[in-house]
Amino acid sequence: MLAVMERPDSAATGGRNRWNRAARAKEAAALAAVPATPSADIGSSKPEGQPAPPKSEVLIAPPVGGVQPTSKKTTASTSASCRCPICLEDLSSKGSEEEGEGDEGEVGLPCKHRLCRDCFVNYIESLVNSGRVGDEDLCCPLPECRSAVTTAFLTAFLAGKEEHRRLRERLLDFQAQRFQPEAGDGEQFLTCPTANCAKLLVPNELVENQEAVTCPTCSCNFCAGCCQQAHPGLTCEDAEFRRMDPALRKLMEKETWVRCPSCRHLCERESGCNFMTCPSEVCQSKTHFCYLCGVVLAASDHAAHYEGFEGAVGRMGPFGSVCVNKRSSDLSLPERPPPPMLSVAVGEEEGSIVLRLTFGEHRSEPPTIYYKVALKVPGLDEEKTLHAGVHDAHFDMKPGRLVQKYCRYQVAVTPFNINGSGPQSDFSEVVHFHPRELNQGPKQSAVHPAPAKPKRWAAK
Repeated sequence: MLAVMERPDSAATGGRNRWNRAARAKEAAALAAVPATPSADIGSSKPEGQPAPPKSEVLIAPPVGGVQPTSKKTTASTSASCRCPICLEDLSSKGSEEEGEGDEGEVGLPCKHRLCRDCFVNYIESLVNSGRVGDEDLCCPLPECRSAVTTAFLTAFLAGKEEHRRLRERLLDFQAQRFQPEAGDGEQFLTCPTANCAKLLVPNELVENQEAVTCPTCSCNFCAGCCQQAHPGLTCEDAEFRRMDPALRKLMEKETWVRCPSCRHLCERESGCNFMTCPSEVCQSKTHFCYLCGVVLAASDHAAHYEGFEGAVGRMGPFGSVCVNKRSSDLSLPERPPPPMLSVAVGEEEGSIVLRLTFGEHRSEPPTIYYKVALKVPGLDEEKTLHAGVHDAHFDMKPGRLVQKYCRYQVAVTPFNINGSGPQSDFSEVVHFHPRELNQGPKQSAVHPAPAKPKRWAAK
């Protein structure tokens, strides 16, 4: 291959040589400042009378002697710090493109972290939509930081656009609705029993003594202990029992519902342990109490309330039937459940079917923990057993080693609680595990019969 050699410009060549010598001298000085780095043969000193090249030119100088430029890591870290931690876009370029100025497209939090305005607005909106507007929720979105973002900062930040002002109003409304005094204030919020009325602050002594208070908005006279109409001469429990519908009273006894000792809302325990958490709007899943004795508990009492006293050993802790305040054991076994129901249902995969086991309504004390399922083919003595939880209304069995298509099956269930097993239920009706036995439900609406073929000719 032939190449045409041209005579280089002496002035340009001299300039490049001076620049390379200066770059080598600069790298030699940087390496000499680090004792742990072995020296490299990159030049001894800077020639006299020659100015050092600009700093920006040194950053792009090619590596000499196998040593990388020392400023490369600093440049990468600076670039990473200018990115939004949520969308990972460059803050300066995003601000200049969207707002025309680099500082208007980003926001600096009190913790010195910076992120996009749109990302921060979406982050605050997601917290408001989920009702997480407490001081522990309004914080920096970075997991390693989580520093608090004050309401004053958010109020000033959301004072621009109309949609931002609407978000600010929603935030303040949520905070006003969920505001709770501090424990040392000696006051608490009560809700007036009048529909769509306000809340009012009353001293804790009035609540403890179940005294009557008057709402300043609607002048309703109600009890501070239960937030219902005043009942002089009666306790809150007696007054509630008198005004309760007899049908509701029977339903509570049948379903074994209990009331939260803090907000008096009805709570149901389907299964699990005796450590209850009230999910009402008043308690917001922050109130815990014992299902057996009804005492308010702390989160640390999950196990301690059911252990450490005489008679607690071997009683399964929070899953048992005894606690610190109720030490008489309940050794009852589960009652006999109604027979389950078998059916053929559409599976999760397209075109598949499953054999669905639906449990009948069954409650017992102590509660049932799981079912032992006996599956058999009618006419055969062999039974297959499996275990199913009680949290779901049904249990699906896919075709495989346990069940096969085009066979007939029936099942029975045996309930188990902490004390042992109860009596087995009767066997269900026989079901043919076949696609034509699909239930006529909304999932089966997509199955249509094949359209009739049109006739090629018709009789005249």
